[in-house]
Amino acid sequence: MKPIFRTAIFCAIGVSSHIFSQVFDVGISISRNPNVQIRDSLDYYIYEGSTPAFVIPIEGGALEIIGEGVESVSFILTDENGIKLKRSGNLFRDENSEKIISTFLYSPPEGIKYFSFKVISTSPIIVKEIHLFLPDTEDQKSNDRPLIPLSGDVPKPVIISREEWGAEPQDGQYSYHPYFDKLTLHHAACCSAENIEEGINQVYWIQDFHQNGRGWMDIGYHFLVDRAGNIYQGRPETVIGAHVGGANTGNIGVCLLGCYHPPEESCYETMSDESRESLVKLYAWISDTYGQNPGVLLGHRDYFGTTACPGNNVWSEIPDMRFDIVDYIEMTRGPLISFFQPAYPNPFSNQVTFSLELKDAGDLSIDIYDLLGRKVKSIGELFSDPGIKTVNWNGKNDLGQKLGNGMYFAQPDKNSGLKMVKLVLIK
Repeated sequence: MKPIFRTAIFCAIGVSSHIFSQVFDVGISISRNPNVQIRDSLDYYIYEGSTPAFVIPIEGGALEIIGEGVESVSFILTDENGIKLKRSGNLFRDENSEKIISTFLYSPPEGIKYFSFKVISTSPIIVKEIHLFLPDTEDQKSNDRPLIPLSGDVPKPVIISREEWGAEPQDGQYSYHPYFDKLTLHHAACCSAENIEEGINQVYWIQDFHQNGRGWMDIGYHFLVDRAGNIYQGRPETVIGAHVGGANTGNIGVCLLGCYHPPEESCYETMSDESRESLVKLYAWISDTYGQNPGVLLGHRDYFGTTACPGNNVWSEIPDMRFDIVDYIEMTRGPLISFFQPAYPNPFSNQVTFSLELKDAGDLSIDIYDLLGRKVKSIGELFSDPGIKTVNWNGKNDLGQKLGNGMYFAQPDKNSGLKMVKLVLIK
């Protein structure tokens, strides 16, 4: 049987200083340190409270609790007609602390005006905060099938598959990205993992929380990275995720396990070298495979300003990471211009043909030099599209005069790094 470690995962919101920030990835805070009434019986402490009235639609809500003795949480939802509905709270515990999140789900989102709660505990607790889960109002326009990846050159890093970390199947039908135009980095804001065993447990917990705590069909992120640099597949990257509410379409999201926002209690980690290297390689592969510009990489906080995610210690690294991703792509892709086949025929009398492959759009030119190093001819195309290009030379100079027999040298694009090609002209 698969172990489930209930370790909290939260990316902190700017207006609320605590580490349960994953709640802010899935909802909003409505009340901090709410007023509660406390009763006790022979065996239990009973905590009761209520939210203020609200007019926005909700898909559920959550309590953030500090204390180890929580036995159960129940919610009473009241609609606009005064009808009350009871929901039992799901409990998500942090095995490394006394923190607990209790959630409930509700559908359809319209109609609920406020809710009350009852917490039964064997020991004193603190009800820290109340959250609402809002519907995603993003207009998701999706494809019927996955986009076809480009034939990129950057190698795919080793990724621990969903089967390897024991993912539960998705509970619903994925929607495929209609395009790719965003890259986003998150931190989990706890659930640090130093090795694969810890990483598997944390990733499985995150999926459990997203599916059973928030009611999403699957884990919200596309990839997750632990502090040892291990990469885990979340949702397939070709499908729309649930990691930046209002900006998920076209957005591939990666979550760094750990907590990287020092203003928060016990949230002081810095990005490990192994994590950073894996993030660069992962984003380089994503960018090359799906035609993304690494310059679009943002932290979660850069979208709507409602969260501190991915934490100060990670967010400050993103500008340099963009450059490192570009450098890694260029290092692994090889030359932007290469010979598709040798010049032919060679020797030649009337015409020699060069076949070159361009990986990006740009200028394509070939300069011809004689044995004394004098440039006698420039040939080529301007602003050529990517692909295989054919360039011919008829053995004449720039004045249209036929050159004499002998050896000549062709230099394909000085910036390509290609060596000069020896040509022999015979009449």
